[in-house]
Amino acid sequence: MKRFFDNFVTVSTGRWAVSLPSVALYLPFSFLFSLERENALDTGSFGTQLMVVTGGELASILFLFIAQVTLLASRKERRQNLALCITVWFSTGLVAGLVSEYYGHNTLGVESHILMRVANSLLFSGFALGLIAYWFGTLRKIRTERNVLRSLEDLLTVDTSQLNEAQIQAKKLAIINLHSTLLPKVVQLQKLTTGLQKYGTSESLAVALAELESLAEDLKVKLDSKLRVLEVSPSLLDLKSQDRLTPVKLISGLFPRVLSVRTSLIILVFGALIGQGTRNGVNGAIVGVLSSIIVVALLQLFRVIGTRANALESAWFNPLAYVAIYAFQYLYTTVSPTWFIGIANPYQAWYAGLKTVCTIYIASLISTLMVEQNNSLESMSSESAIHRNQIEEMSQEHEALQQITSSTSFGSIQGQISGVIMALNVLTENDGVPTTKRDLSRFIADTNTLLGDAIFEIEHIGTREYSR
Repeated sequence: MKRFFDNFVTVSTGRWAVSLPSVALYLPFSFLFSLERENALDTGSFGTQLMVVTGGELASILFLFIAQVTLLASRKERRQNLALCITVWFSTGLVAGLVSEYYGHNTLGVESHILMRVANSLLFSGFALGLIAYWFGTLRKIRTERNVLRSLEDLLTVDTSQLNEAQIQAKKLAIINLHSTLLPKVVQLQKLTTGLQKYGTSESLAVALAELESLAEDLKVKLDSKLRVLEVSPSLLDLKSQDRLTPVKLISGLFPRVLSVRTSLIILVFGALIGQGTRNGVNGAIVGVLSSIIVVALLQLFRVIGTRANALESAWFNPLAYVAIYAFQYLYTTVSPTWFIGIANPYQAWYAGLKTVCTIYIASLISTLMVEQNNSLESMSSESAIHRNQIEEMSQEHEALQQITSSTSFGSIQGQISGVIMALNVLTENDGVPTTKRDLSRFIADTNTLLGDAIFEIEHIGTREYSR
C-alpha cells in the first residue's frame, strides 16, 4: 500500500496534476454525472437541467484554468504538494456545485438542493481528477522510461560499433602474431627435438627426450587449435537500435483487448458511492457497491474462463462478456428496489446496464493502454539487459585477444619457447650433433618443465570462448 501511495504521489502531483487532456477527459463524465443528479432532483425540464449543469461546469473549468496558472504553475518543472493538488481537485467540484445551485435557484428559479449539488460535485470532481491525474502521470512515467531506455540503446549501438572496430583489429593482430612470431619457433622446436632423439644414450635420457618431442608436438597442436578458433570466430556483435514507437494495439474488434477487473472495481465502486449515495443515501450506496462487487466478480470469472480456454483474444469473447454484464445489471436494477433494499430514486434498468457497460469499457481501455505500455517497457528493459551483457562479454573477449597478442609477442609464452630453443641450441650444433658429453637427462627434464609451462599458457590464454 505504501508503494502504491508513493507512486501515486510521484506521478499525480507533477505535469499531469491538471492539464488540458485530463480536463478534456474529465469534463464529459462530470457533465453526465451532474445531469444525472439534476434528473434525480427533478429540476424542471431537460433544457433547464442542461442550463443548471452547464453553468456549474463552465465555472469549474474557469476555476481549473486559474488554478493551473497560479497555484500549480510550476507543476511542469517539479512535483507539487499533494495537499495542494487535492485541494484543487475537490475545490473544482465545490465551485461547480455552488454555481449550479446559485444559477439554478436564484436565476432559473428551481428548487434549492445545495447539499446534494455540492456533495455530488465535490466528491466526483475530487476523486475523478485525482484518478485521471494518476493514469496520465503513470503513462507519462512509462513513456519517459521508454525514452531513457531508447537513449541507452542508442549509446550501446555507438559503443558496439567502436568495440567491433577494435575487436577486428585485435583479432587480426593476434592471428598475425601467432603465425609470424610463435608458429615458426614451434616448428623450429619440433625439428630440434626430433634431431635429439637418436642421441639418447641412457634410459632416463631417452625418456626425457621422448617427453620433449611429445611436448613439442602437443605445443604445435594447441597452437593450431588456438589459431583455428580465432580464425572462425565471429568478430562483430550485431546491435541495432530498433524503432519502438510503433502504436500499441488497444482494440480487438470493437472492444478493448484487456477485460479490466481492478480498474473497473475502482471506478464502479467510486461511481456507486457518489452516484447512488447522493441520489438515494446510504441504502443507495449499499445497493450500488453490492452491484459493483458482483459485476467485478463476474468479470474475474470471465477472465479465468477466457484464460483457461485461451479465448481472451478471440473475436466473440469480449462481446459475450459485455452482453452478460449488461444483462446482469439490467436484472439487478429491476429487482433490487423491491427484493433487497428499498430506494427512492432507482435508475432505469436499461440506463444502469448501459452505464455499467460503458464504465467497464473505459476502464478496460485504460487498462489495455497501461498493460501494452508496460509490456513494451519490460521488453525494452529485457533487450537492453541482454545487449549490455553481450557488450560486457565482447569487452572481455577483446581483452583476451590483447592478452594473446602481448603474450605471444613479448610475454611469458614467447620467453618460455625462446628459452627452450636456446637451451636446445646449446646442446646441438646446426646438424643436431651434441656439443657436450655431460649427462643431459636433468637438463632435458628442466627444458620439458619450461615447455610444459608454455603449453599451459597457450591452453589458458584467452580462455573465454570466441563463438556465440
